Amino acid sequence: MNGRIAVAIVLGGALGALARFYISGILPVYRDFPVGTLLVNSIASFILGYIYGLLFWGIDVPADWRTFFGTGFCGALSTFSTFSYETFSLLREREYLLAALNISANVIITISLVFLGFMLARR
Repeated sequence: MNGRIAVAIVLGGALGALARFYISGILPVYRDFPVGTLLVNSIASFILGYIYGLLFWGIDVPADWRTFFGTGFCGALSTFSTFSYETFSLLREREYLLAALNISANVIITISLVFLGFMLARR
């Protein structure tokens, strides 16, 4: 790994972690539903879909920018482990409907946003 790539990952990760902290802090829970986690997962999915779409449609994205956003920023922003923990906690608390809603919303919304980002990159 060259130095530029390492710096891109570190800077992207730092900014992604800060974004996650502030976004999750704004919308942590709404009626026991973890909205902040859903939002950061959605944003990261959209960004990754957009980058993938640019590459797919033949637009060159330099490696340091791909790693800045993909590995660094989105890696620190996305909270799949938090999503898993929150879902487990809802199940443990016998909040089955909220757990199912959390799983469904995170999967459907984030996959849809990857698709949206991918399609927007085509323009």
